[in-house]
Amino acid sequence: MIQGCLIHFDYLKLNCREEQVSADPKGDPDEVPHISRHRQCRPGGFPIVGVFLALCLSLFLSPAAQAHSLPYGEHYSPRENLEKIDIRALSMARHSIDIAMYAFTDWRIARTLANMARKGVTIRLYRDHIQVRDRNDQSLWLLRQSPRIQIRIKRNSSRNIMHLKAYLIDGRILRTGSANWSPPGEGAFGCRRHPLTCHQGRWQQDNNLFLSNDRKLAEEFGRTFNHLWNRSSNLRDPRATLERLRRRRHHERDGSRY
Repeated sequence: MIQGCLIHFDYLKLNCREEQVSADPKGDPDEVPHISRHRQCRPGGFPIVGVFLALCLSLFLSPAAQAHSLPYGEHYSPRENLEKIDIRALSMARHSIDIAMYAFTDWRIARTLANMARKGVTIRLYRDHIQVRDRNDQSLWLLRQSPRIQIRIKRNSSRNIMHLKAYLIDGRILRTGSANWSPPGEGAFGCRRHPLTCHQGRWQQDNNLFLSNDRKLAEEFGRTFNHLWNRSSNLRDPRATLERLRRRRHHERDGSRY
């Protein structure tokens, strides 16, 4: 798209030509003639270049163009920092984010979601009943940030866990993989203090993240997520459950390393 804009810009410049106009001195034969340049454009030429460039810039900054620039495909931690990829993708949302996440202790991602909700994005978060008991779980904090954030929790035991780690942005960008939303799970543990060596740390997990804009895959996850979201067996009052867990969270395990 940008290359096409540059080609058209060069064409518009060719529609303009410069003329040198000599102004003869009056009265002083020793005075050097003043030469000025005037740009004259054929109809449809240089006067519309600014408008055309503004149009190209608006196209480049459009959500569709930004989504096209995402790093689609497979990514692996600890070789890559998957947290950065998730935050970059989530920040592209304009309308909705549907999330099914097993473990969620990553505060940077939680704050990214809160920021998107303040911008008008509707967020639905589906969780596992056991994992929300983690001491550093972000669900309750996130639920308190905006009425646009909704959370539902599967009623499950350790045998039938909600083990997905996936989300769908605006119904068209899908993320799946094995990486939970925790710093070690994303290969981001300690990266703030040691950005060059954090991926060699012993706490980093071996995980993958797959990012796709395939329409069929996105539609299939959308149907699956709606089925999970509307289960009649889900906990009736997830907020009350999270509030109750918070009061006794100091007795719970620290899940920040999952």
